[in-house]
Amino acid sequence: MPARVAMPVSPLPAVDSMTIAEFLAFTDTRPDEERWELIEGVPTLSPSPVDCHQIICSNILFILETAKRQQAASWLATLAVGTRVPASPDSLPRPDVYVMAKGPTGAPVTDDALVLFEVLSRSNSKADQAWRRKVYASVPNCQHYVTVSLKKPEAIAYDRASGWQPRRAQGIAETLALAAIGVKLPLADVYRYTPLAR
Repeated sequence: MPARVAMPVSPLPAVDSMTIAEFLAFTDTRPDEERWELIEGVPTLSPSPVDCHQIICSNILFILETAKRQQAASWLATLAVGTRVPASPDSLPRPDVYVMAKGPTGAPVTDDALVLFEVLSRSNSKADQAWRRKVYASVPNCQHYVTVSLKKPEAIAYDRASGWQPRRAQGIAETLALAAIGVKLPLADVYRYTPLAR
């Protein structure tokens, strides 16, 4: 029996697909604690994250905020909102953390994503990861897309400057540099307070 290839979503017929406007109207009716994404026209509810996932997101934000203050940089790091991806007009993925070049707008969506971070969980299949690399690369000002593993101390950067080729930092003593914002991410700090820090 041939192996089945996992896809990020099960596509619906075009008539049943949601636009971004319809998706935003739908999510307005949902509880705030639910984390929805629109993937190829299909609304997708993300599973609740584990504590280590949230700790790593907090650590990344802390590293970025510390660097921003030291540099007096104009960019701003925050938990991500829905991100418009030109490669898939009927999608609104929501990375874990992102860096915006401009100031906040108060909108529930953005197309300003200088750096995007995903802390990979069980729901991020290989097909899903490949899809995200493709669509995040289409965000006009995105310079780095970074994935952070929950299984081992590893962060992978995909950089516009290198044609989105992977660049790995493996091991708790390693550091991942993000040239576009002048920030270094020591993995010891990224994984601080988690079992992987030992």
